[in-house]
Amino acid sequence: MGVMEALTLFPEQIKTTWTQAQSANIPQIPCKKVVVTGMGGSSNAAKLIQGLFEEDLKIPFAVHNDYGLPAWVDAETLVIANSYSGNTEETLSGIEIAKKLGANILGIATGGKIGEMVTSGEIHGVIISPGASNPPNFPKTGLGVSLGGLLGALNKAGILSISEEVLLASLKELSDIRDSWDAAEMGKWLHGGLPVLFGGRPLIGALNAGRNAMCEISRNYTQFYDFPEVNHVLIEATQMPELVKNNRYLFMESNFNNQRVTLRYAVTKKVLAEQGLSFQTYTLKGKTKLTQSLELAHYCAWLAFYLSMLDGVDPGPEPWILKLKGELSQPVH
Repeated sequence: MGVMEALTLFPEQIKTTWTQAQSANIPQIPCKKVVVTGMGGSSNAAKLIQGLFEEDLKIPFAVHNDYGLPAWVDAETLVIANSYSGNTEETLSGIEIAKKLGANILGIATGGKIGEMVTSGEIHGVIISPGASNPPNFPKTGLGVSLGGLLGALNKAGILSISEEVLLASLKELSDIRDSWDAAEMGKWLHGGLPVLFGGRPLIGALNAGRNAMCEISRNYTQFYDFPEVNHVLIEATQMPELVKNNRYLFMESNFNNQRVTLRYAVTKKVLAEQGLSFQTYTLKGKTKLTQSLELAHYCAWLAFYLSMLDGVDPGPEPWILKLKGELSQPVH
């Protein structure tokens, strides 16, 4: 199966591909805006970074999950093509547009067409290799592979500033937190219900990554909502249809959330209690925003694994993705 081993090696995945990106021939790239084009786990890595550094970045940083590129992309934009396989068709379409616009392009992939462009010198970038850190080689178990490569490439290009010492300390802290967290018990509470994840800035990107892991690894239908926006959307919609009363609301709370968001968590819980609905809280334990971002996404991946075990389902195979991509005549991942 290999999924459990891959999740255990999540910190090693990040460390491995970060090092590869730092060693790659990536120059400092001056630009006035950045867009990362990618899908699935490659997009999750970008969204996690986007949320984590939102308060620090002095230039716009966007994530594009689609064909093509936004209309505002121009020659002063850095376009980062992040694709686990290097063959993602939506991401490749963005590269072609970026070339026509004269934008700087940075590719990150394990190989494929993007890998060929990097090798030939057509675009800057790095070919990442998870080595033994992602045994099943599924993108869904390789968030750390995409994340480490993207983080390292952004750092090398001068878009972000993060030291290896800080990253390694965060990964060590994450491993220590994982040794004592309650993911197995929380998985039992979620089992049989419809998981709904709640969280807020600066961890919305990590929340998105966590939701995707829940869907892909556990195959359990999972939603996520961000505070405070959810209070303007969902609070009147928790009673109908009848099946939503089986929702399990999991609050992912951080000391880095806005104080008013923390208050909204408490008030929302009171409302859910009055409505007779089920909720729990996971309080993020990391000392830094970086650790908490990794912790949130990783905790959800383990929740997904435990749900798979409780359902008696192998979390590895992807028959419906294979069918979908076969119908599209697209390389897998």
